[in-house]
Amino acid sequence: MSLETSIIKKKNFVYTVEMNGSLDSGTYQEFENELVEIIDDNTKAVVLDMTDLTYISSAGIRVVISTKKALKRKGASFAMINLQPQIRRVFEAMKILPIFNIFDDTEEADRYLDEIIKEELGKSEKE
Repeated sequence: MSLETSIIKKKNFVYTVEMNGSLDSGTYQEFENELVEIIDDNTKAVVLDMTDLTYISSAGIRVVISTKKALKRKGASFAMINLQPQIRRVFEAMKILPIFNIFDDTEEADRYLDEIIKEELGKSEKE
C-alpha cells in the first residue's frame, strides 16, 4: 500500500501532518524523512492527523514513537488526532496509548497547543 502525506504549517511553527493510506514497512522511511525535515529548534508542535490512515505496522509505530521523543528533546509538543478504530486498537494492544496526547479533532488539539504556546511565550517574556 502507499502513504500520502500533506504537511500544513500553522502559526508559531506548529505543523499538522495529514496521513492517507498505510504506514508500514514500505512507507515508514519516506514518512520519517518528511518528519525530520520539519523538526528543528523552531518547531513548537507536530500533530499527526490520522483521519485517513487505514493501517499502521510496528515500523509505523516506531516512527511515531521516535518522532514524539525527538520533539520532547527539543521541548516541542506532539499529538495525534482522529485515530480510526483500527489504528487506536493497535496502539491499545501495544499498551503505549497513554504516552501520547490524543484528541478527537483538530479544534481540540488546537486549543491544547494554543495553551502550550501561550505558556512558552509567557516563560520567555519573564526571562
